[in-house]
Amino acid sequence: MPQTTEFEVVNPTGYIAGGDLDFKKRPRPRPRREMEKSLCVAYLAWLFGGWLGLHHFYLRRDRQAFTWFCTLGGYFGVGWMRDFFRLPSYVKDANNEEKYTANLAELMLRRPKPPFSAARFTGQILVANSWSYLIAAAVPVEEIHGYSILLLLYLAPIGTALAVWNIGNIGREQGSLKSAMVGAFLVFPASLFYPPLANWSAVSSTLVFNQWGKKWRRTPYPRHSLCRRLMVLGLCTTIFLSLWFSFLYFNATVTDKTGERIKLRDAAENFLNSPMFLEFKKNMKQLYNDIMEDGWQNAWSNFVELLDPLGERHSLKILGLESGASQENITSAYRKLAREWHPDRHPPDTKESASAKFMEIQEAYDKLSTIKNRRLRKNKLSDDDAI
Repeated sequence: MPQTTEFEVVNPTGYIAGGDLDFKKRPRPRPRREMEKSLCVAYLAWLFGGWLGLHHFYLRRDRQAFTWFCTLGGYFGVGWMRDFFRLPSYVKDANNEEKYTANLAELMLRRPKPPFSAARFTGQILVANSWSYLIAAAVPVEEIHGYSILLLLYLAPIGTALAVWNIGNIGREQGSLKSAMVGAFLVFPASLFYPPLANWSAVSSTLVFNQWGKKWRRTPYPRHSLCRRLMVLGLCTTIFLSLWFSFLYFNATVTDKTGERIKLRDAAENFLNSPMFLEFKKNMKQLYNDIMEDGWQNAWSNFVELLDPLGERHSLKILGLESGASQENITSAYRKLAREWHPDRHPPDTKESASAKFMEIQEAYDKLSTIKNRRLRKNKLSDDDAI
């Protein structure tokens, strides 16, 4: 029987510090160490950009950074909060700290396969479901240039497999895309006859991946340049946002108070032509012109006036008057509208709405009269002081 050398049993300390945990290889010189990652910087990135995965990008965990970006911090901040406690170990892993990698090497010796992680397992199912739904939702229901592309709906399991594979390859674990793809399409034939079964695609893909495709990552990721990393993340982000844009433009709808469904793109176009938006656009244009002509101080005064803190502009609009209307005009407009909207002049079925309108007219008149009287007293005091 051949004699076993010590290198086949224990990985040398220098070899572990280099970040390679493959015990089958012969020892090699310690590689050149890069600048170590700072725990303080990691926490700052977590605090100010954690929902977008900035701290993971800093620690070269690009897959996790992209997942956090797609799910707003790991499903609306849940993963982000968990990272507060996990960051020290992430930094040690990024720096290939000797004690950390030695403990990891011992774990790999004891367990040939990564242990079950409830957080990773749950994340794979949730993200896989969301990505598959996004791909299905992004396929236009309407024809494009006279052609239907609804057959692309059958590509939804690919989104499931990509999500399971992506999360399964974060950190010191890895697995094959093939196993995730097999699991994703496992229930596909049955879902053609019973569509609700498609919801189990994420579960089957995760189970198959973790049972047959998962293993330890004994060697770290290749050290790609920052430019390449940004290009890959930019491409993935562009694809992800394009799917959202396709869904919002082609398939997203809103429902009005009558229950009628309207395409979101049509609703947005109607909003841009609505009186409210046109008024807002007019005010913003006026504010810009004030800044260009009179400077910031006068523009700020005009902006405060546009905000209508006293409610004067709104009250004038209710009475159908322009700015600068006299007290006589206000009284005349009030009397005319009060007669028109008095509840006693309306049938019982419209009396409630007429009463609400009458109260609104009354409040507008009282507010404008109070403002006019206050300004009149103020001007009188100013004239007395001048004398």
